[in-house]
Amino acid sequence: MRFRCALLALALPIAVACSSDNSGSAAQTAASTATTPAATTPAAPASTTAAAPAGGGAVAIVDFKFGPAEIHVPVGGSVTWTNNDAQQHTATSTSGAFDAGAMQPGASATVDFANAGSFTYICSFHPFMMGTVVVG
Repeated sequence: MRFRCALLALALPIAVACSSDNSGSAAQTAASTATTPAATTPAAPASTTAAAPAGGGAVAIVDFKFGPAEIHVPVGGSVTWTNNDAQQHTATSTSGAFDAGAMQPGASATVDFANAGSFTYICSFHPFMMGTVVVG
């Protein structure tokens, strides 16, 4: 039974193609082309680095982690941190370049970056939480 179904599945498209009278319009041709499955490409591996969209980026604070751990923004771009944890957190540069302040659960804070560089930051309440903003 499986052999008959497979044979029928192969024969049906051939029969349809052979019965064509070549009077189809360009729209019909485009419609049949659109239903042809495209080749698939493997998904990119997950990364802890993110490129910021259109001049800015977002970092989620979840489970006592900054995600992504490293984010890239252009000079003049900004990063918004959103605290999705039950505890308050900060995003505080280890060099003193910026401090987003204490964010209560559900709160957000945004920092603008006017100068190029790489800025490591921590949560001042939980210093094991670390991240990096790369500007440039």
